Amino acid sequence: MKAEKKHAETASALFQIFSEAWKSRRTPFRFEKQNGSIVITGYKSSLLPKAEIPAELQGFPVKKVGARAFLQCDFIEEAILSDGVEEIGANAFSSCERLTKVYMADSVRIVERNAFFECENLFDVKLSELLQSLGSRAFFGCVGLRDVVLPDSLECIGDQAFFGCRKLRSIRMPLSLRSLPRNAFDGCVMLDSIYLEKGSYADRVLSQSDILSKKLRYIPRI
Repeated sequence: MKAEKKHAETASALFQIFSEAWKSRRTPFRFEKQNGSIVITGYKSSLLPKAEIPAELQGFPVKKVGARAFLQCDFIEEAILSDGVEEIGANAFSSCERLTKVYMADSVRIVERNAFFECENLFDVKLSELLQSLGSRAFFGCVGLRDVVLPDSLECIGDQAFFGCRKLRSIRMPLSLRSLPRNAFDGCVMLDSIYLEKGSYADRVLSQSDILSKKLRYIPRI
């Protein structure tokens, strides 16, 4: 009886392994299970130009796009992060030369360093309305980026987050900011207007810059 039970358990385990392997063939992503959730770790050659990160895979919630998951992927043109994804890892979409559009569901809280580093054709970005942290060099060298709306939830912007975004013309600083380096907008040669509230944290930081202080445009407190 014990031998039969062990055989049945082994057969069940093998069936589960083959079942999951078969299911994984139908997704264009590589992924890992970590602490009861899914981390996207890479892509397969069958991936379409639109990379839509799902809310779940194999019955587990997708929580993160892992570090370097789509690094230098030369066929992704659009990235959509579904509701439930909370984090975009370091260098996740770095140097994706054809990437033009990014849509983040409001579940995304963290964008780590270099997430969209030198995505030179990226021009259309919708950030999560509940984003809290934007890492260092997150949009470094995104020379096509013209407009981005920073959500009212944003607390931290990292070093050189928008460095070299040469077509960025204006931006509004949310009142929620608690960390903002003065070099966040270095190299944004067309940046003309930074909208913010007088006396806010962003005002205290940016008013100390000889260059950026001339671009500050104060909006009334609501």
